[in-house]
Amino acid sequence: MPDRTVAPVIHPIDQVSLQEAKEVCLDNGIRLYYVNAGQQPVMRLEIIFNAGKWYENRPGLSYFTGKMLTEGTDKKTGREISALFDQLGAFVEVTSGFDHINLTVHLLTRHLSTLLPLITELISQPAFRDNELHNIKQIKKQRLLVDLQKTSFVAAQKFTSKVFGEEHPYGKLLDIENIDSTSAEMVMKFYQRQLKGNFEIMVAGKVEVQDLKSINELLGQEPKLAGKSPNVPIHNYQPSELLVEKDDSLQSSVRMGMNFINRDHPDYIEILVVNEILGGYFGSRLMRNIREDKGYTYGIRSGISCLKHGSLWVISTDVKKEFRNQTIAEIIREIQILQNEPVPHEELTSVKNYMLGTFVSETDTPFAVVDKFKTIHYSGLGYNYYKKYFKTIREIDSERIQELAQKYLVVNNLSKVVVG
Repeated sequence: MPDRTVAPVIHPIDQVSLQEAKEVCLDNGIRLYYVNAGQQPVMRLEIIFNAGKWYENRPGLSYFTGKMLTEGTDKKTGREISALFDQLGAFVEVTSGFDHINLTVHLLTRHLSTLLPLITELISQPAFRDNELHNIKQIKKQRLLVDLQKTSFVAAQKFTSKVFGEEHPYGKLLDIENIDSTSAEMVMKFYQRQLKGNFEIMVAGKVEVQDLKSINELLGQEPKLAGKSPNVPIHNYQPSELLVEKDDSLQSSVRMGMNFINRDHPDYIEILVVNEILGGYFGSRLMRNIREDKGYTYGIRSGISCLKHGSLWVISTDVKKEFRNQTIAEIIREIQILQNEPVPHEELTSVKNYMLGTFVSETDTPFAVVDKFKTIHYSGLGYNYYKKYFKTIREIDSERIQELAQKYLVVNNLSKVVVG
């Protein structure tokens, strides 16, 4: 019986034992990656299509194509599909991002063989009916109209477009005209060009050998196809500023940042520490200054968004309208302090412990372990990245922090977007 009056011994985290995903090649050449772990008889099956915004020839196609996958097949209506998942206590969702469309199913492991024919039908025989697309377009249009009234939404959109370029796939913005003019034929063509047979499979949870065989018997028989890579115009990043006034708004949404190094860059892990100190967690310098000391905002953060074909670093906050200029000035001041003054040992140690502890907490479920694999897999990295992650964070010092802040957080390279 442990003595609850005595605190456990605190010790540094040297390394974490991360279960590695195993790879299986299905009969058709499609790759399946899985982690067999956990005590509960549950499973998450993801079908990941190489079909996000990067591959669109017009804004919104990846979103509408993904949404339509669960809205009806040649044999079933969307309502029938939903009922079949509900009957077995399963949950299906489709998300569309910059680089991928994900069809994710959460289910009890024992129901996999029952649901696989339905899942196969969803991705191989989508109907793309006009009436279903009309309903999705109407919902999306209403949401967009609401979102466009939010300063934070507009600022995020405009900032991404500024950094990547308005004609870049990542920077193109969806508008009402795009929604109205999207047809079922366009969606079908995008599916045939980019989704059909062009996917990988990720499975996590209680995964048995028979489960892998069942997946192969259905998803492994669909013809594997390769999608088309777009011809993307080269965008030479130049810092810029944009102010969108909203007279009826009481707050301003501020976005500041620039294009940035990606996860495969040698300095990436070290710059994560720099970012964490500045604005990466609740105890960061930006939070202490702009939230706690000045009271300009409820929250401010900085972060790096790594995509397959680019990356950006952004500082995000919503502040009282009358304090937006002071907020920008304080952000720049904090960057300059980080560049010119060494980080105190106690602060740096605290940030290191926080980052390593957070990593450990993010690997406590089979689903989280697969998510860690997806991070490196779609960045073209191996598991050695995580070993390097721990080593780099433990060894970085204040001098290196200053050097990296001077090299990458260049104030004159910042783009600024203010809405409100």
